[in-house]
Amino acid sequence: MEQIQLPEEEIRDGAPFAALSYVFFLWILTFVWKKENRFAHFHAKQGIAMFVGEIGVGVLSLMPFIGVVFYAAGLLLFLFLSLYGIYYALTGRMKRIPFISNVADRFIV
Repeated sequence: MEQIQLPEEEIRDGAPFAALSYVFFLWILTFVWKKENRFAHFHAKQGIAMFVGEIGVGVLSLMPFIGVVFYAAGLLLFLFLSLYGIYYALTGRMKRIPFISNVADRFIV
């Protein structure tokens, strides 16, 4: 995917919503209040992909015995990825998160 150059004003306007997109289901706020902001939508789509992954980890945690391991590992992984995404959203960069961005690219929003 090619790097998109966005106006500084659009990035500054969308950064708070972009950062919130990585916290559970708060990506919904971006689609409600920042419908036309491409920077916020980029991060919100990655937030949706992470949310789906978090649900998957929650389902895997229901497995007897090994479910606790899946849950702990998944929780740490998604915590790290969320912090990674929040950092880049607040610094005004459209950084692709490994694996997550491949799933997010398939979303049509």
